[in-house]
Amino acid sequence: MSSLRVSALLLLAFAVTINCLPRYLETPENGNLWAVLIAGSDTWDNYRHQADICHAYQILKKHGIPDDRIIVFMKDDIANNEANPTPGIIINHPKGSDVYKGVPKDYTGLAVTPKTFMAVLKGDKKAVSNYGSGKVLQSGPNDHVFVYFADHGAPGLIAFPEGELSAKDLNKTINYMHEKNMYGKMVIYIEACESGSMFEGILPQNINVYATTAANATQPSTACYYDEKRETFLGDSYSVHWMEDSDKEVLTKETLQQQYEITKNETTESSVQQYGDLSIAQLRVSEFQGRKDSEGIVLPKVENDSIRSRDASIEILRRKYLKSNSEEEQSKLKRKLQKMLDNRLFMHQRVSEIVADIFHDHNEEKDVLENRYRLTSFDCYDTIRAHFNGECFRLSKVHYFSSEIFAYFKFCLEPSQRVINRTVSAYPGRSGYWIIGSNDSTYLI
Repeated sequence: MSSLRVSALLLLAFAVTINCLPRYLETPENGNLWAVLIAGSDTWDNYRHQADICHAYQILKKHGIPDDRIIVFMKDDIANNEANPTPGIIINHPKGSDVYKGVPKDYTGLAVTPKTFMAVLKGDKKAVSNYGSGKVLQSGPNDHVFVYFADHGAPGLIAFPEGELSAKDLNKTINYMHEKNMYGKMVIYIEACESGSMFEGILPQNINVYATTAANATQPSTACYYDEKRETFLGDSYSVHWMEDSDKEVLTKETLQQQYEITKNETTESSVQQYGDLSIAQLRVSEFQGRKDSEGIVLPKVENDSIRSRDASIEILRRKYLKSNSEEEQSKLKRKLQKMLDNRLFMHQRVSEIVADIFHDHNEEKDVLENRYRLTSFDCYDTIRAHFNGECFRLSKVHYFSSEIFAYFKFCLEPSQRVINRTVSAYPGRSGYWIIGSNDSTYLI
């Protein structure tokens, strides 16, 4: 057989192979990569969330996604915070370098809200005309979109400095984007307690969206890397595991499924989950985090120091107390710590009273308080949550309370509006029990 004929056959075989590739492995024709990064918290105790987001930006930038297609939300109260011993610098690993330098300040301060975030996802320039940079997603049907969120969460919601975004509203926005052909494929990573509840039973499998979360629908996520110098946690377990993987791997060779499995195996404190169109996980990570090859970064292994995210503030106070050599400072820290613990006990007792007022049955009360029901009735839950926010305190400001909120899912399993009405009427409002410490979120985290 002549060499010319052999070459022709090889070319034909290669062409057939290319034409037979599954559609989900094909690079979109003339497609761009877009990213939206959101740190939903504020205050020094929550340093880690903005550190996570800044680190994610550096990964995307290093792998070739330009700033005009990366949209960043963060309160921006950490880098130059008076508590920062290295002003203007944020790190995400005890031995890591600065991740703050160069990060776009698209939406900061009071602009970091669920409303602004959803407007950006929808490409609604008019809605953000008076906020921040005004950048919104301008992606189309050939583009890939990457969304990464880091903050506190609770069943069926993720928190922002002011307010919360419900699972129902997030998924409504995702469906809007699908209907308007705003992406070819979209990948969403969420770092938050009970983050699986943002997608479980509500994210469709047929709209070209793939999501992974730090925890399932009933578990807390975890903070990690306590730093003695800064006296706060530098990162979150799920987040640092996927990002440190992206730092060192060749993204054009690693699939999303491989990154998911690595992150899941290394995040031992919670059950990392995946949702939506799982076939997208066969795509390369580079199709969402940047197609440009870059020199790998391998950070040294250090003590993880992992702790439940909603317990981080208490652990920070405890470590400060043990470190202090001043009796006056120790006394102040001890009072503050005791206040936080007392308020947590108060919340638990009040929830128990509300449950007792509604069910009047010891076995049913025990069932409600001890079992973690999964969220299924989003409308009912949002009704109760909205009333609670209006009459008591905002859940976004009291992160610990989300561990008590599972009791209300049972209310929504009842077959009528009766229990919802009784639940709402059971709340004493601002003139009653919940007023304690409600204006001091430091004590109520």
